[in-house]
Amino acid sequence: MTSILHIAIPCPLRTVFDYINADSSITPQLGMRVLVSFRSRQLVGIIVGISTLRSEKQNAKLKTIEKIIDDQALIPKTTFELIQWVSDYYHHPMGECFQAALPKKLRQQEPAELKTEAYWALSSDQSEQKLGKKQQQIISYLADYSNAISQQQITIALGSCKSSLFSLEQKKLLTQQQQVKQILLNGDIQPYHILSKQQQYVVDTVWENHNSFNPYLLHGITGSGKTEVYIQLTKKIIEQGQQALILIPEIGLTTQFVQRFRQHLDANIVVLNSAVSDGDRKQAWLLARDGLADVVIGTRSAVFTPLKNIGVIIIDEEHDSSYKQQDGLRYHARSIALIRAQRAEIPIVLGSATPSLESLYNVEQGRYTQLTLTERATGAKLPKIRMVDSEGPTANSGISTILYKAIQQQISLDNQVLLFINRRGFAPVLMCHDCNWIASCTSCDAKMIVHQSRHILMCHHCGLIHRLIQYCPTCKTTELKTYGVGTQQLEQTLQQYFPETSVIRIDRDSTQKVNAFANIVADIQQGGAKILVGTQMLAKGHDFHNVTLVGVLDADQGLFSADFRATESLAQLITQVTGRAGRGEKAGEVFIQTSQPNHTFWKALIGHDYSYIAKTILQQRQQMGMPPAGSLCVIRAEDKQQSLAMLFLSEALEVFNQTHQQQVMILGPVPAIMEKRAGRYRAQLLLSCEQRKPIHQLLDHSIDAISKLKLARKVRWSIDIDPVDLM
Repeated sequence: MTSILHIAIPCPLRTVFDYINADSSITPQLGMRVLVSFRSRQLVGIIVGISTLRSEKQNAKLKTIEKIIDDQALIPKTTFELIQWVSDYYHHPMGECFQAALPKKLRQQEPAELKTEAYWALSSDQSEQKLGKKQQQIISYLADYSNAISQQQITIALGSCKSSLFSLEQKKLLTQQQQVKQILLNGDIQPYHILSKQQQYVVDTVWENHNSFNPYLLHGITGSGKTEVYIQLTKKIIEQGQQALILIPEIGLTTQFVQRFRQHLDANIVVLNSAVSDGDRKQAWLLARDGLADVVIGTRSAVFTPLKNIGVIIIDEEHDSSYKQQDGLRYHARSIALIRAQRAEIPIVLGSATPSLESLYNVEQGRYTQLTLTERATGAKLPKIRMVDSEGPTANSGISTILYKAIQQQISLDNQVLLFINRRGFAPVLMCHDCNWIASCTSCDAKMIVHQSRHILMCHHCGLIHRLIQYCPTCKTTELKTYGVGTQQLEQTLQQYFPETSVIRIDRDSTQKVNAFANIVADIQQGGAKILVGTQMLAKGHDFHNVTLVGVLDADQGLFSADFRATESLAQLITQVTGRAGRGEKAGEVFIQTSQPNHTFWKALIGHDYSYIAKTILQQRQQMGMPPAGSLCVIRAEDKQQSLAMLFLSEALEVFNQTHQQQVMILGPVPAIMEKRAGRYRAQLLLSCEQRKPIHQLLDHSIDAISKLKLARKVRWSIDIDPVDLM
């Protein structure tokens, strides 16, 4: 019988589309991919519903699908239902949600088949024969393994040896078989670290309830050995025949993180992030889905990876804003992971030295269990923190005389120094002294940043680039001066101060090449670089045992921000950065340069700790009814014409007001703080309520009417549930 297929198509329309299936050779299933003709294009959609055709009249109005791509459901039922929940919760088109959850190769027509590769093993017949040097090396290498070894691993160990392998096969000394290609190869397994009493207590507590949904907030100070806890938990899960999903916030942390897991786990580990090739991402996704990968380690989008028998979810640095997608489908990986763990009835561990206020609030409300690690795993002491008035004696480029002397002392002792400034480029301002002209972006309400090494001006918001000018475009004078300091200027100044010392810069500009970041980190860990200059990339999770001094420059940015989360973010960032000091046997110290050394924030951070500041901010949020005590949603709109975004949101406001609801407070519409960005004018409408449910009810009731507004087709607009950024 001919059936109607309800297809989720990757497009911004909030509906599914009906097509006829005329192919009786394949029985359609939910989660299969189909190729359809859609507005003169051929697109890959997902079957989300199947119904019976009732009349020929109905038949005449519907298109027929081009073909069913899969012979069985590509997306397992649990993942399928999770994506449907994501679409409902974030009020986002279902087709785009499926698009976000699939690797690029599977969003296309590629078959969902695992790649295979040659595996080699010694044959039972090992008669003595005359062998070449390379052939003897292969025999000796394979003799150390009881199982077959992939050709890729043999090549990594011994170099190019394809012809030698086939010669040995002809001599019947080796046998070859095709096996599924694994993405990562296990190295030599090293003994586990002996856990401290606190670490062991955390592992035991989680394991006691590993067959049920339990969210745990693991609050461990920097260097307390949270990764060791993750490894031991993962080991227990694997031994039980289950899989582990581990999320990390940054691609830059992947190499170090995976290395530590590979050292201690005899397991098939796959990595999913944007640095992995499209082919390897597809292979990793299928390995996880089919239960052939024991551990999945990935960034934000890895939360959607299907696992055949998931046993635990771990989120490292759970506070990190990188887990929130800021465009397209604006999901938060932590929220999705919690729903996923709840549905699978498994534990989820949220680890951080600086937990988010959302997680601390959930502990306070009894929804999460808090576990703590209060001691550094190596026995090292936390570094001493010292405030330095940046208005005092200054050497150059924002480095105070006090900090300069401290750097000098540590370099003389052959230690490493880390200087943090959250601003890349050479200088944030280029200005004419005669007429006060400032280099500004023509597409954004922002200043152009000087990148002196490349002789350019760059906008860090839209990416616009101009050649670095030598004279003022207004008054033609050559008296142009830079103000402020970025990582490039800091690197240059330090190299002048310490010409015999290796200075290395770590920011988005210096790590663009493939493996650049991993190579820099390896160089630092081997002691090759003595002075490290960097942005937030250096603050997160790195373990540099020889860093004894951390200097924080221009630390005041978060004290006077319009963003209500700025103080929380600043406390997290400073705590994370200072935690890089003194992680080894040597004691560490931290110098924080600020123009506000007597500010209550700094007194609280030094006199108490992150927990004290977080508790204070949480109380303020509760008094104001702001997240996490309240719920927010932002409706954003943007257009090249300045008035249209505001006009669209005004019409949306009228739709909301027609519901006559009383619970949700609606603020705006107002222009965004940076109104013009990438040539478009932006505006937003804020929905606020004590609970989430009334906001979702209001959106469910109004979204169709808003979508049908004429301006809804002209302007770009989006819904952001639980926004992290209101700027």
